[in-house]
Amino acid sequence: MALTIERYLKVVYPFWSKKHLKQWMIHAAIGFSWIGGILSVVPVGLVTSFVDEGTCLAFQLFWEYPQIKVGYSVWNFISFFLFPLIIFVYCYGHIVVVMRKQMRVMAGHNVEGSAQSASQAQSKRIKWNIIKTMIIVSAFFIICWCPLNIYVMVVDDMQKSYELTIGYIATLFLPYVNISLNPFIYATKHEGVRRILARMIICRKRDDVAAVSGTSRTNTMTGTNNTNTTVAPRQ
Repeated sequence: MALTIERYLKVVYPFWSKKHLKQWMIHAAIGFSWIGGILSVVPVGLVTSFVDEGTCLAFQLFWEYPQIKVGYSVWNFISFFLFPLIIFVYCYGHIVVVMRKQMRVMAGHNVEGSAQSASQAQSKRIKWNIIKTMIIVSAFFIICWCPLNIYVMVVDDMQKSYELTIGYIATLFLPYVNISLNPFIYATKHEGVRRILARMIICRKRDDVAAVSGTSRTNTMTGTNNTNTTVAPRQ
């Protein structure tokens, strides 16, 4: 969500974001993503954990009162599924609308045919890249997060049977798949991310080559010194 909002502000409000979007805000958003996730999970784990025959069963989602479970399920569905989905669709949809307007403005200028065609083709590629990113991110988010949210709301007690427990573990695994896939999605669809990764790989290769060259040069100099020492004339 933080990455989506950051891209939305830079595309839709470029002048405002350049003036007001500071580096500390991006760092704060990263920190909030971690802290907010921890604060939303740890209290639930403490409340729903219990001791059974001397064994502590943590994060079992065992609710003492059904009303609390219903309230938590609704809050969890809105906060971690419905609200992020609205953010994704709105931000990426608005980005596409703004870029389409920009393409129309560019097409209305008196530009030479070849330059105009190249500019329009580049804008079209960027627009379709954003649309594909929106579709992929939203589709993976729905597929991976919807089963867990529905399961938590529908199933009353996941400890009633072994099958219900296995079903919960299976649905809980999907969000982690989505979290793992998101960096790869943005890396493959975002040119800036690809450029930074390529620069990091190139720098790493250069460092390795420099290290190997430095080692070889050192060994050569050492061998030369040893040879000089060995063949030194006697006085």
